[in-house]
Amino acid sequence: MSSLSATQADGYYIPPSYIESGAYKKQSINQYAKSKGHNQYLQRSVVRFELPYDGFCTKCNGHVGKGTRFNAHKKDGGFYLSSKIHEFEMKCRLCAECHFVIRTNPKGRCFDYVKGIKKKVEEFDTVEAGTLGVIDTELGNGIISSSDAAAAAA
Repeated sequence: MSSLSATQADGYYIPPSYIESGAYKKQSINQYAKSKGHNQYLQRSVVRFELPYDGFCTKCNGHVGKGTRFNAHKKDGGFYLSSKIHEFEMKCRLCAECHFVIRTNPKGRCFDYVKGIKKKVEEFDTVEAGTLGVIDTELGNGIISSSDAAAAAA
């Protein structure tokens, strides 16, 4: 069988020096070729990260929207019970000087903005929006208007 047909059958090429050196008994073909991995994460711990919440850069005060994707460096930040805590570090796209650090929070089932970015806090008032209110499904009272909620809180 020629070497070309063997390559087609196996799907990859094995150099003759690999077989002749006897390395196949001690290490894989990737170790023999000194491969560091086949993707960004295996080579440099880089993953594609999408921001879970809106935020503001602490250096340039630029708005960074939810869903913005970054190439982030992923590190292990410890454990919470048996769950790993991951840290993602990335640069601000607007000023490129500030580094964001975002950490997973298994206890709160969310992400914490640790350094370089602050979370955008949005509050909603039913009177300003002109809506009826919140539907209270737990007590079965139906729609609670904001004036009823204020009276119930007092």
